[in-house]
Amino acid sequence: MLKNSFPLNRNKEYAGFTLIECLLALFLLSIICLLFSAAIKHAKVVSEILKSEKEKEWHIFVIQLENELAGCAFKVIQGNKMIYENPKKERGIWIEYKLGKIVKVDNGGYQPLLIDVHEADFKEEDDFVVIRAVFKNGQQYSARWSMIKTNEKEL
Repeated sequence: MLKNSFPLNRNKEYAGFTLIECLLALFLLSIICLLFSAAIKHAKVVSEILKSEKEKEWHIFVIQLENELAGCAFKVIQGNKMIYENPKKERGIWIEYKLGKIVKVDNGGYQPLLIDVHEADFKEEDDFVVIRAVFKNGQQYSARWSMIKTNEKEL
């Protein structure tokens, strides 16, 4: 018996892809590419939102710090901490940077005011106190306000 020798007639022993399988694979590949491009665009938006969140946190910190220190008198800056005196209480109030946070220490209590801080500097410039903070994401903010010093004779 003669075998059919047409090249288009394949032997069923050889595995291959059908047209529908190729179309399905191309469809899935295009969906994956679209999802990646959407994820990249979304990551940019999320990054901008996070930057604005850190800015909000900074402004809230400055407002809260001003409210916490209302009525207190500036005493001294020692390294990574500012010391204020509260005329109503016997002990001073410390605002210090430690372990990635700017905290308020008052009467043994510990209150975090700002978190995710990589570096913080407290400086005295003329009659102003300057706080500069660098967040872990690299953003840098600073605040400056007038300080009220106490007279040693008054205390």
